[in-house]
Amino acid sequence: MEITFLPKTDLGKWSVAMMIASWVLFIVGSVLPSKTGYSGFEIIIQNPLQSIITILLLTLGIVALIMALISVIKKQERSILVFLAILLGLQSILSFFGIVANLFFS
Repeated sequence: MEITFLPKTDLGKWSVAMMIASWVLFIVGSVLPSKTGYSGFEIIIQNPLQSIITILLLTLGIVALIMALISVIKKQERSILVFLAILLGLQSILSFFGIVANLFFS
């Protein structure tokens, strides 16, 4: 099977759509103002919209990762965008652990 740019399977298309949605959420979350100077659970209370966007980013990243992995392993998807969705899911998980470590251990 040859490598293509766009996905051919439905799972691959969904994973790419979730990857794009997470980019949009990231841009929206970056533009919103946030209150600084809080740590731990206080930051969740003081910035509820930022917290919801962060949780949605994590969820979309994990779901995109799972769907892309299923698409690659079971459906033999070989698309550049699906492989990028896998990388985005891994980056989402790692950045979430970084955020948690920064909030509670700094």
